[in-house]
Amino acid sequence: MKRTLIILLSAVALTACEKEIPIDYHEVDALYVAEACMTQEKTTVRLSTTQPVTDNSRNEHFVAGATVVLSSDGWVLDTLKYTSQGFYTSDFYGIYPFTYQIDIDVDGHHFTSTSTMQQAPQVNSFRFVWKNVVGERFLFGDLKLQDITGENNCYFMHIYRNGVGYRWAVMTDEHSPGQELQQLFQCCTQRDMNKNEDDALRDGDRIEVEVRCIDRLSYDYLYSMQVMDNAGTNPIQNWTGGCLGYFSAYHVETFSQVFHLTDIEEEN
Repeated sequence: MKRTLIILLSAVALTACEKEIPIDYHEVDALYVAEACMTQEKTTVRLSTTQPVTDNSRNEHFVAGATVVLSSDGWVLDTLKYTSQGFYTSDFYGIYPFTYQIDIDVDGHHFTSTSTMQQAPQVNSFRFVWKNVVGERFLFGDLKLQDITGENNCYFMHIYRNGVGYRWAVMTDEHSPGQELQQLFQCCTQRDMNKNEDDALRDGDRIEVEVRCIDRLSYDYLYSMQVMDNAGTNPIQNWTGGCLGYFSAYHVETFSQVFHLTDIEEEN
């Protein structure tokens, strides 16, 4: 009887614990986010604001009405024109090795960031390859670059699958200056492909590879994003004035292919 009573009391206690616990979110002012890039073709800035944690809508918080100015060495080159969905654009393009500055004025706030235009990256090859890792077959994207000699170089590489970002990475030539550099992208396992997992590549997928040669400030920001989950920190600041995001002037090379299972190479 005593044991039965204890069990009943425990069940009642557990049932009593089933209630909604309100979470007190502290509302904070929205922060501006600027994603700016200058390539060998044009300059683009996208300006938005952060979204409150209690806002469940899928609406983007784009910002119009800002003044966005591009300059270099104190000379104003252009005031970017607003198009739509937070985009400001200019036909001015980056020329190596000039340093460029973007100034944003919006609602009494002023943000500034600078970046130095880089040379064109040299892509040697890209392939998909099977590798055996601890008894499991992994599919990797194998990208090889020829490092630019005589400089300290940083690179950003992004793989898109059917127009959507799939894998990305950054690296430097610190340990192999002037030599061929290799970046392996872990895509999925053979098991993932057999189970038709969402993240697994499929025959006929359109693959686009984008390679940028970036400056050190851009590398530091992107690297801090790459490791922030493990480091438990936010990305480093790339703009003055408390704006999130980054500005990067870079030369970009892109190429595309259709993914076919029969084209995957085998490597022991």
